[in-house]
Amino acid sequence: MLTVIGLGTGSADELSLGAWDALRRTSGPRLLARRRGHPALAWLESHEGGLVFDAAFDALTDAEAAERVLEAAQAGDAVYVVPGHPLFGEPSALIVIEAARRESLSLRVFAPAPPPTDSAADFDALVAVMARLRDPLTGCPWDREQTHKTLRKYVIEEAYEVVEAIDGGNPRKLTEELGDLLLQVVFHAQLAAEAGQFTISDVTQSIVEKLIRRHPHVFGDLSVSGSDQVLVNWEKIKRGEPGYEDRTSILDGIPPALPALMRALEVSKRVVKVGFEWPTVSEVLDKVEEEIRELRAEIAAGETDRAGDELGDLLFTLVNVARHLKIDPEDALRRMTKRFTARFQHIEEYASARGAAVSDLTLAEMETVWQSAKERERA
Repeated sequence: MLTVIGLGTGSADELSLGAWDALRRTSGPRLLARRRGHPALAWLESHEGGLVFDAAFDALTDAEAAERVLEAAQAGDAVYVVPGHPLFGEPSALIVIEAARRESLSLRVFAPAPPPTDSAADFDALVAVMARLRDPLTGCPWDREQTHKTLRKYVIEEAYEVVEAIDGGNPRKLTEELGDLLLQVVFHAQLAAEAGQFTISDVTQSIVEKLIRRHPHVFGDLSVSGSDQVLVNWEKIKRGEPGYEDRTSILDGIPPALPALMRALEVSKRVVKVGFEWPTVSEVLDKVEEEIRELRAEIAAGETDRAGDELGDLLFTLVNVARHLKIDPEDALRRMTKRFTARFQHIEEYASARGAAVSDLTLAEMETVWQSAKERERA
């Protein structure tokens, strides 16, 4: 049995009864911990009858630590404790959990209890502030002018800023951006409430009911073998819900406003479900080469419109390459754009250090600096 325990922020109050029981039943070389500086570890060792954790783990890489944990679990009951939440922030814990599931090891995961807060009052305060901002007499002129349509762009912007905060790994920034995104939900609900359409309570009730309905393996007596079966059941339940009876195409329901790469990926995923698929990634790459040849032909013929169509074909085929490789094309392009930006800024720094503008550099100089930036990335 392998038990993974998240220690939370450091308070013993965050440990569940199951976590306490697992800790007290395990000792010796199979009581393992990451981040020895975590305050909960010192407290456990001094208060829990001499619990002693393996101290060597902080010197290991995530992969090495995970390997050691799995070896201990295969030899008998093992407990691995990590800071924070076991599913977030500690890569070695995720590696361990995924490997244990692949190898069909008995596995328990205990997450820390959230600190006690008056979250309902906090949320009610946000709703009250939004209502005050929309007050027709004493509210904010800008907030009073907004409609669902004028706010539409902010929902998208705030969602992308949340993604940026996640990519940046900054919890404080993520807290702020999630608040901004939550504000958009409350803002739209306030507009709807003023129009007599629905309230924020209807929004929360709807999602709670949906989550319970779509997770019968958690809130009911259905058994599932893994995440793949969860997704199959999820789709089956969705098809039985109101609004789905009018869908005649497997492609119905994909939001047209999705970014083009995301929408292309979802279209590709949908048609694969009915067998419309290239059997191997090699065959998709053959199609990529075919589309490149067709694009070259239209460019050579001076057919700009047709070249645009061929470019679209090429991009869509590349999305299918990404799907075959289980790569998110939107994320891949975002990361490439970030790399491109860093490399080009390296060229700008190079030019500035010589008292020149980028446009003063020759293409050969730019290429040399570009390659230097790539080497710096690899290092």
